[in-house]
Amino acid sequence: MRYKLGVLLFLACLSLQKAAAQMYVKTIQANDTVPAKAPIPVKYEGAVQECYEYKDATGPHLLLATATGGGKNFLCTAYTLVNGNYVQDWQIKDYSSLEVAMADDYTKIADIDGDGIYETIIVYEYPTENNKYGGTTWKMLLHYKNKKYAIRAHQKDSDYDEESLTMDPSFDTLPKSVKKYAMQYWNKLAKDQNAMSLFDLKK
Repeated sequence: MRYKLGVLLFLACLSLQKAAAQMYVKTIQANDTVPAKAPIPVKYEGAVQECYEYKDATGPHLLLATATGGGKNFLCTAYTLVNGNYVQDWQIKDYSSLEVAMADDYTKIADIDGDGIYETIIVYEYPTENNKYGGTTWKMLLHYKNKKYAIRAHQKDSDYDEESLTMDPSFDTLPKSVKKYAMQYWNKLAKDQNAMSLFDLKK
């Protein structure tokens, strides 16, 4: 009995190792200032901001961020390859009358909870509108099990302005390890932007 159990555990570990070995993330286009390293396999409009191909336990995927209207209309779409065609899993849409810009080097595709399925994090910013003091709006969007979790902040440019930080209440429904990872990642952005007083999440 112990022998059979040992064999089963060994086979389970071997299966997990094989699945992990098959997981990968490839950068097709890192930002909007460099050319794509390979053809982008879906139809899209506008300029490519970032594009990644990745594979996990659920199959091959594509993450594509684009902008139209001179950067005013922002789209980020995740796809899964099904029977030879990429099928949309989710899509983020945002708009600024000025320009929406991806935060370079902050897109993250990682298996945070170790279940063999990648989570995605994107970060972007745009000038805050309807505010006479200006400033910048930052957004970080985590997708876990194809559900969106957002952190939003307004970074001021004037001493007369006030800063704000909003974290979706749904973050409390995430596994603790995933929530902690997302908060630490946001705090990295805060530190990099020299804005810890605004962004630092203590929860």
